[in-house]
Amino acid sequence: MQAQNIEVIGDMVEAWNRRDVDGFLLRFDSDCEVIFPPDVPEPGPFHGTAELRGWVEGFLAAWESHRAELVETIDAGDRILVTLRLLGRGSGSGIEIDESDAHVFELRDGRIARWENFNERSDAVEAAGLSG
Repeated sequence: MQAQNIEVIGDMVEAWNRRDVDGFLLRFDSDCEVIFPPDVPEPGPFHGTAELRGWVEGFLAAWESHRAELVETIDAGDRILVTLRLLGRGSGSGIEIDESDAHVFELRDGRIARWENFNERSDAVEAAGLSG
């Protein structure tokens, strides 16, 4: 089952890179919870795919281009730790980013039930229950 869960994450990233909002949301449970770090504009939490859709559409509108590259996936039992490299250019500002962050995904019945984003990989490792 874990290999299938990792495949769901890969499919989600591919949909993001195509800017395919419907394809992206298809990977989420209708009751999902999504949380970003407090320093991120609109950190959530977002509950359900309708709220998540609003965030995704707003985020993508702010970027001329935005791409995620899977760097690492770690099976943590009922969670998956993912490190992403994010590359993008702002729509109005032209500012370019090249940064990495970490994510913990919990899946239920082949869909993402919870997604938490972290600025620091060490925080994600702890949240995934991999520390100590």
